[in-house]
Amino acid sequence: MTGKPLGIGLLGLGTVGGAVARTFAERSRRLDSAAGRPLRLVRAAVRDTSKTRDVEVPVTGDVFEVLDDPDIGVVIEVIGGVAPAHDLLLAAFERGKHVVTANKELLAKEWNGLHETARLARRELRYEAAVAAAVPIIAAVKGLGAVRPRVLRGLLNGTTTYICSRLEQGVSFDEALAEAQSKGYAEPDPTNDVDGFDAAYKLAILVSLLEGRWFDPAQVRRTSLRSSSAAESQAALGRGTRVRYVAVADFGEKAVKCRVGPEEVDGASLEGGASGPTNVITLTSDIAGTLVWSGPGAGGLATASAILGDVVEIARTHS
Repeated sequence: MTGKPLGIGLLGLGTVGGAVARTFAERSRRLDSAAGRPLRLVRAAVRDTSKTRDVEVPVTGDVFEVLDDPDIGVVIEVIGGVAPAHDLLLAAFERGKHVVTANKELLAKEWNGLHETARLARRELRYEAAVAAAVPIIAAVKGLGAVRPRVLRGLLNGTTTYICSRLEQGVSFDEALAEAQSKGYAEPDPTNDVDGFDAAYKLAILVSLLEGRWFDPAQVRRTSLRSSSAAESQAALGRGTRVRYVAVADFGEKAVKCRVGPEEVDGASLEGGASGPTNVITLTSDIAGTLVWSGPGAGGLATASAILGDVVEIARTHS
C-alpha cells in the first residue's frame, strides 16, 4: 500500500458518528486495504466538547477546524436536518473537500443545489447511507440508467418496521416506540419516523435518481403511524396479512404519484416477513423485470457501513 493517506473529518459524533469512529478504530487495516491507501480519522466537530464519549478521536467545538484542515480530504456529515448542515456542506465543497452524508432530509430538499455545487467544485457528493443504511440501494439505482421504472415500493423506514412488528405481538404503540428509541432505531423526537417524513425523504431521493431530476418530497402523500394499534395488527394476522409502513412510487405516463403510510401486505411476502429495522425495496421495471433488495435499514453500525463504503470509493478514485 503506497497511496497517499486520506484524512477524514466528522461533523457530528452522535449515534451514527460514534459508530463511524469506532469502526475506524476497530477495522483500520480492513478499511486501508479496501481503499488501497491509509485512511485516517483526523478530527470530529461536536456541539459539546465536555461530553464523555467512548471513542478515541480528537474533538473540537469549532466546525471550521475540520473544514479548514488541509489534512482532511473528506468530510462526513451526520448532523441531520437542513440547518446548519446545508451551509456546512457548501463550505466543505468551497474548500475542496469531498462530502459523504447520511442526511436524507437535506438531500431530498436541496437536491439540485448540492449536486450543482459538487459538480462545480469537482468534488464527490456521496450519500449511500441516506437511504436503507447498509443496503446499497443508491449504487444499485444509479446503475439502472437504461431502465424505465414502473413501480417502486417497500419498507424504507426501519423504525416503523420495528414498531409494526411489535404491534402484532400485542405491544402498544407507545411501548413499541419507546423500545425503538432505546435501541437507537428512533430519535428522542420520533416525528420524522412515525409521521412519514423520513420515508418520504428517502422515497423522493430514489425517485429523483430514477427520473434523473429532482422530485420534491412535499409531493409525497403521508399517513401517520400514530393511530395504529396492536388490535388492528393482530386482526390483520388473522386475515393472513400484516400491517407495514409502506412507501410507494407509481411511475405513470405523465407524473409520478408517491405515498407513504401503513398498509396491509401479504403475510408471506418479504414485506410481511420483515421485522426489526429491516428494509425491503422492490422495483418493477420494463427491461430489468423485478428487482428486490433487503437488509438492515436503521442503527448506527448499519449506517456507518454505508458511510465508510462511500469513503472507500472516494479513496479509490481520487489520489
